[in-house]
Amino acid sequence: MQIEKIRALSEIIKKEGVGGASAEEIHSALQEITERLLHISEEAVEIERQSPLVLARRRAPVLIATTLIELLVAFIIMPFEKTIAKYATIYAFAPLVSAICGNHGLQTAAITIRGLSVGTVKSGLKVVVREMLTGLIAGIIVGLVAGIIAFLSTGYWEAIMVLVAALSAGMFTSGIMGAVIPMVAHKLGFDPAIIAGPGETALQDCASYFTFLLILTLLID
Repeated sequence: MQIEKIRALSEIIKKEGVGGASAEEIHSALQEITERLLHISEEAVEIERQSPLVLARRRAPVLIATTLIELLVAFIIMPFEKTIAKYATIYAFAPLVSAICGNHGLQTAAITIRGLSVGTVKSGLKVVVREMLTGLIAGIIVGLVAGIIAFLSTGYWEAIMVLVAALSAGMFTSGIMGAVIPMVAHKLGFDPAIIAGPGETALQDCASYFTFLLILTLLID
């Protein structure tokens, strides 16, 4: 088992040391890694032992909360009924925006949770800024690709601007939420793996749908 190997290595280093670092420093670092791995292992074993009913009860509160947030999307869409009717072919790309932004948020959340698990997250602000800018840049790139495809499919040049704006806004939001939610959950003692995905998806849906329809409406006017 990897944890046992780390423990054995830790004992050897404690006696002999390595390079310029003191034996005590390296031993302490390895002990910290071992404790983190043990904690992750214990959590994984605990989840494996739980029944579907218990797992559903643990996940339900978060899913209910995000359901309420997702309902906001319906209220965001309602005022844009005329826009949707006029540009239904462009609006057909809205689910694509939601899915891609959600995927980016899940990537960000997974990377952040991994960082929290192994202890590489030292500065929360640095992580948030990095993922925020990553989302913005990725949104512009993906938006241009999707927009050109949408333009060639529909004949509407507006599709390029709409998809670039919506994907940039959505991935910008999902980048922030994918980083912030796991760190906040971890700080408060909740399981980031349960909270992060649903939370970031719900919030980025609101941002991406609103931007999508707002830009499309402004172009019509």
